Amino acid sequence: MDKTKEFIWLADNELRINLNKLASDGINVWLEDEKLKFKGEQGKVTEEALKWMRQNKTAIISYLLEKEEVQDKGFDLTPIQKAYFLGRDNLYELGGISANYYFEIDMDKLDVKKFESIFNQVIHDNEALRGIILKCGRQAVLSNVPWFSIEVKRVNDEAEQKALRSEWESKIYPLESWPMFHVGLTTKDNCCYRLHVGFDCILLDAWSVTLMLKQIYKLYENDKIMVPAYTFREYCNEHGKLLNEKIQEQAERYWSQRCEMLPKAPALPYAKKLSDINIPHFRRLNYELPKSDTETIYMKAKEYKVTPAAVLCTVYMKVLAEYAESPEFSINLTVFNRLSANREVQEVLGDFTNISIAVYEAKKGRSFKEEVLETQKEFWNLVKYRGYEGVKIIRKMPKNNPVQASLPVVFTGILQGLKQADYYLPNWAREIYAYSQTPQVSLDYQATDFKGNLSVNWDYVVQAFENFVIQEMFDKNIALLRKIIQLGWEQEIEI
Repeated sequence: MDKTKEFIWLADNELRINLNKLASDGINVWLEDEKLKFKGEQGKVTEEALKWMRQNKTAIISYLLEKEEVQDKGFDLTPIQKAYFLGRDNLYELGGISANYYFEIDMDKLDVKKFESIFNQVIHDNEALRGIILKCGRQAVLSNVPWFSIEVKRVNDEAEQKALRSEWESKIYPLESWPMFHVGLTTKDNCCYRLHVGFDCILLDAWSVTLMLKQIYKLYENDKIMVPAYTFREYCNEHGKLLNEKIQEQAERYWSQRCEMLPKAPALPYAKKLSDINIPHFRRLNYELPKSDTETIYMKAKEYKVTPAAVLCTVYMKVLAEYAESPEFSINLTVFNRLSANREVQEVLGDFTNISIAVYEAKKGRSFKEEVLETQKEFWNLVKYRGYEGVKIIRKMPKNNPVQASLPVVFTGILQGLKQADYYLPNWAREIYAYSQTPQVSLDYQATDFKGNLSVNWDYVVQAFENFVIQEMFDKNIALLRKIIQLGWEQEIEI
């Protein structure tokens, strides 16, 4: 393999760094008939720059040829990927950050070399882990990437662990660079290890991360895995053909009419204007329900023919209504769409995220059952009219400013319900910390039920809320969950 081509997409590659510096200094370098050309403003092209280009001419030409080849093979971003791409720009309200997910897993044992080898096999087997985002707003898959070495750091105490966490959890991965993820290990005794994983959500959605971990740990335990031949690139290229024209027309007609009537996002008691927040920093609040309480909620949901997601979203919106200026508002729903005739699509790694909208209106005298059924009706409409992208819906909503965060309050449900699939971690590994950040979001409710325990997580922008306010809101959400476990749903359930 050509070593130049193998390493040029690394963010810390010296060639890339120097070419980027030339560009920032106003010196444009390009190929013309495979010959190296450059142009810069008078006085910008220094002797030092000329000397470097002469000495590295062959490597620069090889790099630019490879770049052209990768760009030619590039494919379009999905609408949500485009939103994440634009959200990196701090021109947008609550922007200037990438969409990141970071988590830590404690492991009672580990063969580091074996784990590293398996992770590299998973990179080889899954195109999404070899993906990069191009500056032109497209994406590409690298055919060859260098061996990913997992760094092992020795730490003395929890303070050192937290310092590394702060460094890694909000990392911005450069465009046109590989990898767009970070994997590291820490240890205190060379026996037990903590796995640190961070990645840009523009490449992988939350469900894909669980699939990736399942592959890694099954291989580590010497189990066989099914690696899909179908790829995310194929999915993106066929996505527009998955829904017939009639379904898309119906969806566009429905949402075009409804967008005119959608209420705004809940006006929460923010500590400051969202537009006054420069670079948002996120923090997580977490609560886990016992399996017995989780099953009680799910059995009641089944009795009333509603989904657990509709139940949890209703509880969330009831709490938001206690604090919002208006009793009627819209929130952003995260949906994981894997629309394909290919049966392997459920095992493919990629960002299949879509977004949609749920509307809530607080009314006295309604039973909890009536409220949940209303939310469920919203959810069914999302499925029925899924032929229209959620990003387009948000763009159609009336707003005063095109860079404003229109729907910064989000609900994300990654729920399996009563039919639990195999847990993705072995019994000697357990997740101990997780964190997410998303541009143009002030509050994201994330619900998961891995291992049958409902986990409620609120990821919120620190600068947007007074500590006591967000904690009070979260506590009321948990208290209301406890009420719906204990009380019948045929009655009105107040906070």
